Amino acid sequence: MTLLRLAPAVALFTLAACGAGGDGSEDPSGGAGRETTDEEVYQGIVTVIETPEHGPQLTGAVAQSYPPLGGGLDVAGWEWDAVEHETAQGTSWGSYVLTGTFDGEAFRLAEDPVPSDEIDMADYPHLEYTEPEMPEPSEELSAAELQGVIEELAEEFPEVVSGGSVDEEHGVARVDTTLVTPELRSHAEARYPEGTYVFSELMKPVS
Repeated sequence: MTLLRLAPAVALFTLAACGAGGDGSEDPSGGAGRETTDEEVYQGIVTVIETPEHGPQLTGAVAQSYPPLGGGLDVAGWEWDAVEHETAQGTSWGSYVLTGTFDGEAFRLAEDPVPSDEIDMADYPHLEYTEPEMPEPSEELSAAELQGVIEELAEEFPEVVSGGSVDEEHGVARVDTTLVTPELRSHAEARYPEGTYVFSELMKPVS
């Protein structure tokens, strides 16, 4: 089955419509009515998908099927009736700007979701997708060692690390993440030589 990697700021997922939910907000700020928090807040354009196998989850890669397949970080308190979405064969999905926090187990909304097809990217320049800048490794690691970095981080932080790839040209492990928590960053800094890895994050910190 083919997997499609979704670039964080261009994941405007479209398929033939098959069912819809409630009306979405047109307010680019994400609306009001959510409780504020002192935790680090993240924002991104992501696909939320719920299948018969799992509840609502953020995903950075979907299988090119109908309905789509995919999953990732759980979304707490998600209500399909409150957002525009598609539904087919027991699967519901949609693409949104989400703003919220991570409590160590699930993503929690701090603002109301905004359907991605209703936004103007000029209002979200920080979410435009850019390739991560490749660092200069302080130590040369083999391809196997770089792959080990990716696998170890995916094992230690399965909630937010989805995998990655080895950039042999630059000697860097590219680590794909839903978001980068302070704990993940500190762990990587303490364990691996400087410049031997880079995070490619789906959601970016905005506070």
